[in-house]
Amino acid sequence: MVLSVFVYGTLKPGERNYPRYCAGKVVQQQPAFTWGTLYHLSLGYPGMTEGEEKVQGTLLTFSDERVLADLDSLQ
Repeated sequence: MVLSVFVYGTLKPGERNYPRYCAGKVVQQQPAFTWGTLYHLSLGYPGMTEGEEKVQGTLLTFSDERVLADLDSLQ
């Protein structure tokens, strides 16, 4: 199974959570965007809601769906 996830914050390549949650698990990555509103949260990571702004990110593709459990645990 192939699973693609859009990431826009600390999970992007080069950001602080990428090594722990994504490194060695990503089989493909490409620049991507979606529409939303991006917020800079005081918790140290961004949040996004539906909106009309163009939010830049990365589409990460994984070959193992079990990675979702790890991504869901990210706080």
